Amino acid sequence: MSYVVVTLAGAETPGEHLQPAVFTAAVAVLFIGLGWRQLRNGRHAVAPGETVRAVDRLVPPSAPRRMHRTTGGLLAGFGCLFLLPALFNLVVAIRELIR
Repeated sequence: MSYVVVTLAGAETPGEHLQPAVFTAAVAVLFIGLGWRQLRNGRHAVAPGETVRAVDRLVPPSAPRRMHRTTGGLLAGFGCLFLLPALFNLVVAIRELIR
């Protein structure tokens, strides 16, 4: 028997299912948001296209890159993988509340 099955079977209250559901949903929102932001503007998510002042001159932002768009798409896809466990735990918590 797998550890995951034992862990889920051992949960007694809906709160024990809601906590991982909220956590995985928050992680999904974080990754999907960063991914879409990077995919949309083609720049790194941490340093978007803003002009920066360095000592006595303005430094223009880097040009959009295909690599950043691809990475953004991968981040958004990775975030979508966290939606399934969140949905599963939410459904189980609702079933526990109904019982």
